[in-house]
Amino acid sequence: MREEHQDVFGIWQKHLPEWGFEFSAILHLILALSALHLGHDQPELRDQYIRQADHHFTFGVQSVTAIISQLNPENCQMVYMAAVMICFIYFGRGPRPGEYLIFSEHGPAEWVVLMNGVKLILHLHHEKVFSGILEPSGEGISCEFIPAMRAELHEHRIHLEEVQLFLEAENAENNELDLKLAALHDLFELLYEMYEKISVGKSGVFLMDVLIGWIYRRPEEFVHLSEKCDPGALVIFAHWAVLLKYMETSWFMEGWAKHVLTGISGSLHVRHRSWIEWPLQKVEKA
Repeated sequence: MREEHQDVFGIWQKHLPEWGFEFSAILHLILALSALHLGHDQPELRDQYIRQADHHFTFGVQSVTAIISQLNPENCQMVYMAAVMICFIYFGRGPRPGEYLIFSEHGPAEWVVLMNGVKLILHLHHEKVFSGILEPSGEGISCEFIPAMRAELHEHRIHLEEVQLFLEAENAENNELDLKLAALHDLFELLYEMYEKISVGKSGVFLMDVLIGWIYRRPEEFVHLSEKCDPGALVIFAHWAVLLKYMETSWFMEGWAKHVLTGISGSLHVRHRSWIEWPLQKVEKA
């Protein structure tokens, strides 16, 4: 989970455990995540560890939910980090049948509900949350891509340009076109930052803020289109989901890229599946 040179303030090693003595939900969430990690490393004991993780996770979620109404500048950083841990634990529990992050076969997606909790905390106390030890480092990222990432960026951009043509053809008289193009253009910008970070050695969980940030910025209208299995929204989502493969160096992200893309493929009409062949192929080769 933690890398010394990337956790410069010791958030995971020092501050989070200390906060746990002030806000017990954090201790329970640490135990939940630890149990899932042990279950990952010891498959023969996985069921036992999952039961323990679920116990601590339930208590942690209930505690965070209860304190939201008492959110203030003094506790908002602790509550925010607890909400982030809940999201990590959701991933660590493993892909769930029918749940594909921003859409689900069973109604509102579980992940969207969790993200909405994070959004609420940041809406109320964004400036305070990202201060002190949680203040973004502002470190410069080299614009020099390593050759492999330069090639990946070029290939990804070509496919996004093709997706844009598909969207414009499919939605020429549709007032949802602007919504989809905004998501696509945001994805274009994400690619540069993502591949830059990978080029300077970032990996796994240290890509999460960039990658999950794209979902965080999607308005409810786009999420609703995805929930309705709108082909344009799902094709865009597939070209985002392929980037999850770069997070699989973190144990709790293993299998998610393939799971999400398989769910998208199964939710698209057969005539639209050719538009996600490239993301599927990239994940299969990973």
